[in-house]
Amino acid sequence: MEERKINNFLLNIFNVINEEKERNYVSEITILTIKSLMPSREEIGTRIDYERFKKEIELWYLYRSGENSSLLNSIDFSSKDVYLNTIDDSLYIRIAPIVFSNKNWDIINREVLKNILYTTGNIEAILEGLLISKILFLSANNDENIISKLKDEIISFSQIDFLDKYSEFFRVPVKEYSKKFIVDFERNRIEIINLLNGISSNKFKTLKESLLVIEKNILKDDFQIFSKGLYWMKNNIYLDEKESLKFHKDLCHYIWSLNRGRIDPDILTIEKYYLPDIFSFNEGDEFYHSLLNKCKVLKKENMLEGIKVYLATKSGIYVFKK
Repeated sequence: MEERKINNFLLNIFNVINEEKERNYVSEITILTIKSLMPSREEIGTRIDYERFKKEIELWYLYRSGENSSLLNSIDFSSKDVYLNTIDDSLYIRIAPIVFSNKNWDIINREVLKNILYTTGNIEAILEGLLISKILFLSANNDENIISKLKDEIISFSQIDFLDKYSEFFRVPVKEYSKKFIVDFERNRIEIINLLNGISSNKFKTLKESLLVIEKNILKDDFQIFSKGLYWMKNNIYLDEKESLKFHKDLCHYIWSLNRGRIDPDILTIEKYYLPDIFSFNEGDEFYHSLLNKCKVLKKENMLEGIKVYLATKSGIYVFKK
């Protein structure tokens, strides 16, 4: 996998999302996913550190720009229905760092499914997320037999094996699914197989667009951001070199280094988390935070609706609200 492919996919997406303020949460969740990647000590492979991931999402709640119900629900878990039935649109981009930081599809497969299940148990999201991660993996490695390998993947994707291996990662037991999980799972799996065989479907929008990109090299203005990123990667297109994206470019290089097995896990390991209350500091105060590193309070505002803190960190300026 070439580093430029990571850049052409992720940097372009960061660039576009930064112009869409109401969807900045997709970029934010992707970044915290990258920060939660941990290289294996036993093999060349990268997995998510879920202690870190959980703490990152809890912190994200305080600086979030836009939101969706699945992500918010994953923090306080107020609704089992939201978890089992709502599609989390942030998953389509945040799985990209998992794909790009690994060479081994078996590791990617497991880590993608676990990560999807952290925020949603929606069957459509699970199956679509798995297949678009496979598309991304095969495209990044210049595979020319993508459709046939997608068919093999979904045909062999047994619900029995899936539930046996992943039931512990569902945050709501499958038995609490309001309909018949097994029936809905098979219905969606068959619909994807039909889609891969050219039969139209009203579901799996991102997958449908991705198939148009890889089969016909088509890009439309109304495509989902994942499909656009896939097109830019496939056609080696880089939209704009912005100084504001330097941090994001560093992140992409970091992902590529993980893919090459060049990051020592000891550097990333947090033995004990130090997470001070950000709102307890005053303007001008400097402090250390395990997730943000060195911080300085630039401004603090007391308002009728709460407190707002402007915090300077290595990765940029965050605005925390409560």
